Amino acid sequence: MPNPADFDRHSPSVRNFTAVNDEYHIMKHSSGLILFWIMAGLFVAGIAGCKRTAENSVTHFYIVRHAERYPGFEGSLTWYGRLRAGDLMRKLQDSGIGKIYVTPFVRTVQTADSLRLLQRIDTACYLADTSGRDLLRSLTVHKDYGKRILIVGHANTLPGILRSLGVKEPLPAFPDTVYNRLFEVVNDHGKVSLRSSSYGRPSLPPAPAP
Repeated sequence: MPNPADFDRHSPSVRNFTAVNDEYHIMKHSSGLILFWIMAGLFVAGIAGCKRTAENSVTHFYIVRHAERYPGFEGSLTWYGRLRAGDLMRKLQDSGIGKIYVTPFVRTVQTADSLRLLQRIDTACYLADTSGRDLLRSLTVHKDYGKRILIVGHANTLPGILRSLGVKEPLPAFPDTVYNRLFEVVNDHGKVSLRSSSYGRPSLPPAPAP
């Protein structure tokens, strides 16, 4: 009976067997790597294709009217309005705001400026309309569902904003003299809740008629 030790490990037959065995292990390892990268690519593609919407995320909206301002179409904030902007910053600085939405009017920009500058928050602009449709369009375009968002609007646009965000319950009146209301809307996978409160200093009484 031949002794295995008598075989020359460098003989052609042994070399061929070793080469085939090594090639098999290399191919097996390569196939595993290829499968891994295919699965990783499919996973990344799945994440990229999963767009956040109001129905598949939790979004917190904080909605306020701009602070007190001077008369005129482009009136900037008064001294009292600037103090209120500071009140808003102190109210929301620990809320984790990830995006701010303002209209093209300087009074809404200035209302958010204290918070925006303190925390360097990204800001987007939407058109002021009484339906809230352009705000929804901007939220979708910027893919901001799933964040905590501050929205600064106007007395005549707040009702439409709240309705467009899914609020169904009756809304309070929005008199021109009230500036210190804060509305928090939470959209939890399509289930919407509303909480209202006051922030900062009280609104000033109406100026006496001349």
